[in-house]
Amino acid sequence: MYELPSLKHKAIVAEFKSAGVAWVNAYPSLMADCVDRWGLKLLGTASAGLPINMIHYAETREGHPVVLKVGVPHPEQKTELLALRYYEGRHAVRVIDWDDKSGAILMDRIFPGTNLRAYGFRADRNEATGSQVSIELMNALPVPAVAIDGLPTFDEWLSLAFSRFRNHTKSNDHFLGFINLTESLYAEIKTTYPETFLLHGDLHHENILRDDAVGWVAIDPKGVIGPKIIECGRFIQNFIEDEIPSATSLGDATDKEIMLILEERLKVFNNITGFDRHHLAMVTFIDQVLSTCWSMNSGQVVGLRKIKLIKNLLNDV
Repeated sequence: MYELPSLKHKAIVAEFKSAGVAWVNAYPSLMADCVDRWGLKLLGTASAGLPINMIHYAETREGHPVVLKVGVPHPEQKTELLALRYYEGRHAVRVIDWDDKSGAILMDRIFPGTNLRAYGFRADRNEATGSQVSIELMNALPVPAVAIDGLPTFDEWLSLAFSRFRNHTKSNDHFLGFINLTESLYAEIKTTYPETFLLHGDLHHENILRDDAVGWVAIDPKGVIGPKIIECGRFIQNFIEDEIPSATSLGDATDKEIMLILEERLKVFNNITGFDRHHLAMVTFIDQVLSTCWSMNSGQVVGLRKIKLIKNLLNDV
């Protein structure tokens, strides 16, 4: 009755090996248990999200619209759940219930659920509009990290990613220079902004959805503890091509066009958040290097063009 799509099957097994095979085999009974436990009527599935997760639209017995997210239990899933529980539905999707053993999370459904990227800010060249939406969330969402347990720190993210690169990746000595610079820049950020917060950790355009009742809502947090300004880097460096006419990827854009969007975003973030413009450029560089390192560590071939362009901002602001 509950069939896992073949692409999901392959992605889960590729990611989690034997644990993935066991979870895939248990998927029909897992879904039956979820439907029975929460009294759900399944309505369909979402195409968005990571290939290792299944996202089902459903209704409860009372007719309340919900989303059921299921996936192989793993550390990042646990930190996502912890972060959402700490947010308590404040500017983030509300968790109704969960099951740690099966990796199932029941959440409110967001209507219409259109993400920020799909709102077409490029059409009127109003880059500031998209940035302002994200900044409103970045100002409201973070929770002071006092008495928050069970979540990694941004320091740990950097240390784990960079240690793995240094120990196992020998083919890109040039990238080591970016890692060394990132560590130096982050030390300055920590000194300048010593207070720590629970951060979303992945607050880009596709993780910000529109809800007609409450406005813009964050989904899919990674959950990490760090200085509040760190939250800005992920948005500033993502989906730059969306604001460049006729570009479908960064490969379609010139260096000048990319730099213009980056500079405009820095200006808007500086004006609204009050964070120092140079520090905003620093966290943008830090985030881009970390994201690239994660990709390299997973065996992907990644270009360094965007890192080099963002590095220029460190001298320009």
